[in-house]
Amino acid sequence: MAGPIVSIAVFAYNEEAGIAACLDAIGACAAEARLRVHVLINGCRDRTEEVVRAYRPPEGDQGFELVPVVIQRGDKANAWNHYTHEVAPEDAAIHVFTDADVMIAPGSIAGFLAAFAAAPEADACAGLPVSGRTRAAFRANLVREKFIAGNLYALRDRCVMAFRRRGLRLPFGMFGEDGLVGTLIKWNLDTRGERDDRRIIACEAAGFSYPSLSPFRPGDWRIYHNRMMRYAVRRQQANMLYPLLWEEGAAAMPAHVLDLYRARHRHMRLRWNGLNTWFDWRACRRIRRDILADDSVRQAERAHLYS
Repeated sequence: MAGPIVSIAVFAYNEEAGIAACLDAIGACAAEARLRVHVLINGCRDRTEEVVRAYRPPEGDQGFELVPVVIQRGDKANAWNHYTHEVAPEDAAIHVFTDADVMIAPGSIAGFLAAFAAAPEADACAGLPVSGRTRAAFRANLVREKFIAGNLYALRDRCVMAFRRRGLRLPFGMFGEDGLVGTLIKWNLDTRGERDDRRIIACEAAGFSYPSLSPFRPGDWRIYHNRMMRYAVRRQQANMLYPLLWEEGAAAMPAHVLDLYRARHRHMRLRWNGLNTWFDWRACRRIRRDILADDSVRQAERAHLYS
């Protein structure tokens, strides 16, 4: 079909049960552009790769180009780096980032393209939630604060290529790649420069839905716990990383969160945070354990080297 090429990066970690539905939802947007869908099979230990390789669009659907990308080490920031620096095609008009447990709403791709056409100064565009109990507040926050959410957002090709040209990579093990990417874009990849919120817009026509958690499903309890722990670790990582970026610029970005922890662990902050305080306390303990574990590994490597 004629029209712009839109490259889609789907982050998939152990998503054998839901990846086909995610791809079906993307396929419902196939008439809106020429879609090239890269499924980033990110350190999966289940049958995600097998399901992706066997995937066929429902009968009658237009279909799209499907590219499985196997990444051995499971880490979303690392997968983002791999897509941006190794995989992202240079002939795409925009690059859409989404998660494999998310369903893209029909009209989203066309919405992103139209939003960018109407805002030539913008480099990033946020999709908005269409489901969930807190969707109204979630939507309002994305629009008001000029944020992007990792569930669904799009970057203009010139932005992705700028990350590539500058060799700018996110730290391995960093939680909240969306917040860091959004920050870098607002500052035009130079955190010692000037902020310009016009570089991020939101698109009412681009939407996503995701399964809601329920206290009546015991299987959801672990999901909720793990999610809250990620958020807590993310907060402490931000306390360490962002002051560094303001002080020394994006060139000071560490390659791995362990490098960040080792250099900046004194910047961790434990304050009253309501019910989240317990998770914040555990996050600080976890970071200290990670540093000690890394010390042990380094000592063992030195002992082996000189034995």
